Amino acid sequence: MEFILETLGKIGFEWRQALFNLINFLILFFILKRYAFKPVLKVLKERHTKVTESVENIQKAKTELSMAQQQSQDIIDKAKVEGNKIIEASHDDAKALAGDMLLKAKSDIELLITQAKKNIAIDKEEMKEDLKKETVELVMSVLEKILDEKFDTKKDEDYIKKVVSSLK
Repeated sequence: MEFILETLGKIGFEWRQALFNLINFLILFFILKRYAFKPVLKVLKERHTKVTESVENIQKAKTELSMAQQQSQDIIDKAKVEGNKIIEASHDDAKALAGDMLLKAKSDIELLITQAKKNIAIDKEEMKEDLKKETVELVMSVLEKILDEKFDTKKDEDYIKKVVSSLK
């Protein structure tokens, strides 16, 4: 061992100085370990925990966002389907209403035609009555001139009725 110390002494190594430096180093290491490394490691662990939680929260947020987007798309799709159903129902209602209106218009037209036919029949009967009266008057005038004498009213009516019934 002396040989080693002598050889080290020749290159400028002092073992006492080295021992003193080693003791100083161990004391400094103990102080740093106790008062510096533990708080720094504690802060690093807390920081690591926060970062891990943040990453997990980001993943949760991404998952929730994708779920919310899917739900909103589902809601939009349902709204489109319901809107199409409403549009189809309104088209069907419009067709039914148009059909009802067409039937009502047809029945109104038929009613008008029936009333017009009745009015025509009534007018026709009135014209026949008027024609009969005029014919009777004309026949009476002709008969008066032919017979040159006037019948009394009762005889006139009887005679006219007889002539009219024979014409039928």
